[in-house]
Amino acid sequence: MRLRVRPRLAASMLGGVPYETMDKAVEVMYEHFPETLRLPVLTRSFEWISEGVPCLQVDWEKGDFLMVPPEEREQEVIEFYEKVEQGDLDYFATTPKTAPFYYEMVERLKKDRPAGLKWISFEMPGPIVLGDTLKQRNGNPAIHHETLRDMLIKSVNMKSRWMVKWIEEEVPGVQVICDQPEPTLVVFTSAGGSGSRDEILQAIEGGFADIEAIRWVHCCSNIDWSLLTDTDIDVINLDAYAHWDKIALYAKEFKGFLERGGSIGWGIVPVANEVVTQESVQGLLEKLEGGIDSLVQGGIDEELVASSSWVLPSCDPVLLSPENADLAISMTSEISQTMKKKYGYE
Repeated sequence: MRLRVRPRLAASMLGGVPYETMDKAVEVMYEHFPETLRLPVLTRSFEWISEGVPCLQVDWEKGDFLMVPPEEREQEVIEFYEKVEQGDLDYFATTPKTAPFYYEMVERLKKDRPAGLKWISFEMPGPIVLGDTLKQRNGNPAIHHETLRDMLIKSVNMKSRWMVKWIEEEVPGVQVICDQPEPTLVVFTSAGGSGSRDEILQAIEGGFADIEAIRWVHCCSNIDWSLLTDTDIDVINLDAYAHWDKIALYAKEFKGFLERGGSIGWGIVPVANEVVTQESVQGLLEKLEGGIDSLVQGGIDEELVASSSWVLPSCDPVLLSPENADLAISMTSEISQTMKKKYGYE
């Protein structure tokens, strides 16, 4: 595993935020997540993800993205595979034009790095959710087309590798976390789902190939968690608010995962406007403690579980109003601090 030190209940969050200005996003990050800063995403546009991805047909006015048959873009496909073969990461760069928020955050970190900063994280949609979201002309997800799926896996991988290299060069001395969220895994792992276990594992592993940063996967659905414990990722980030009581079914699998250096991201603070305002820090602490205890009862050492845990909102705060995002983030930070005191991690 690639984690140099265990998180010991450090607080973090996912990248999508509802704030209109970078100043606000930076203020929130610096105040509440001084150990684990996430590069914020201040757009819902797909453009910053699309650079270097072949076979895209884009209607900018409608904001529609389709993937066309590779045979219609033969030269583009040839160039793509040549760039992959050459390891030309710059071809897949995420540029200031499409992701100014990433660049501005990095520039601020270069000038004013929070004391105690250990990790910088970023996200790049995982190949499965990307291939499930992007459709072919017939309406079928691109993930079901063998060549398109292969190109998406390689695109995610190359773009992630470029991001890791860029961050390490610009902000040396901290570990980089590469998050490739896979929120639609349940579609493929349910009884009526499509896609074999081997295909799913191949896609996840392919997205992280040759990445020596911390490999993080966020999944907010309740799935067969052995699907992720069996991979070579470092962090499994789950919606603990909704599913804290279900992962005990996989205590054996999580035991092996944690013992070989993996960690759990407990998404314990809900990100629904009508829910988060009804919750309290105390109630959420009880849920988190219940989740940890369920793994302990399943035969995992309590210190191992606690020291291998992160504390987060259950999904991207962009799903909340700015005011409720402030609330969820503040609660996340307070829960982390309380749990750190409980286990003597301060």
